[in-house]
Amino acid sequence: MLLALILAALLGLAFGSFLNVCISRLPLDTSVVHPRSRCPLCQHPIAAKDNIPVLSWLLLNRRCRHCQWPIPARYPLVELATALWFVLSAWRFANDPLAATQCAALGFLLIGLLVMDWQTQLLPDEFTLGGMAVGFAFTSIRAFLLPMDRGQVMLTGPERVLLFRALAIIAAALLLLIIRWTYRLLRKQNGMGLGDAKMLAMIAAFLGLRHALLALFFAVIAGSLYAIALLLKRNATSQTRLPFGSFLAMGGMVAALFGGPILTWYASFYR
Repeated sequence: MLLALILAALLGLAFGSFLNVCISRLPLDTSVVHPRSRCPLCQHPIAAKDNIPVLSWLLLNRRCRHCQWPIPARYPLVELATALWFVLSAWRFANDPLAATQCAALGFLLIGLLVMDWQTQLLPDEFTLGGMAVGFAFTSIRAFLLPMDRGQVMLTGPERVLLFRALAIIAAALLLLIIRWTYRLLRKQNGMGLGDAKMLAMIAAFLGLRHALLALFFAVIAGSLYAIALLLKRNATSQTRLPFGSFLAMGGMVAALFGGPILTWYASFYR
């Protein structure tokens, strides 16, 4: 088990390094493949020895080797957060490698979306729509590992799982779209971006509708508390835009790791 957790941490650091590239480039609609990583200020390509997750940031004293541009702490923090998420995924689903991989993939996407929305208030389609496809692919793999229901001609075990997951994706997106349309009808302006609806649909693709609604619940609570804190500090007005996608990402991570026990506990009140 320890070896698996160490491997998960190393993979998380590597994926976290690539995630930093996505965070920097996707909001600008530029390729994450070309050109190779370079300093944003002097544009000097970053050598392999200066591109080791976390360690290079420390050895370089948090500055570019060539122009001394201060490298933001966001870079090692994203790498460490991704490594921690991969370890938590491996620990939480130690007996189910497919579920652990699925959870790690979802966390990779959510951490990226959290940072991108917080910094730019953009939720790139490459992560939301692309993540939706990845989530549905994981569901498809799990569905086709189920035994066939011999008593059914239509909607056998796998078909039923895929149908319900597709409906969950549609329902999750429609929920936020209806809220967006209602707000626009009442206030004559947009109160929520389309990216938020796509993101909730992506969470539903990975986890199902109940977990997606749980993620939304936590997002609303966290976003409301943050808005209240800003108002108390007088740092916000009624026109201040909140990065709701960031809070939705936090809710999605809670739902991914602990959604099952939380929903079971909640359902126990109605037995």
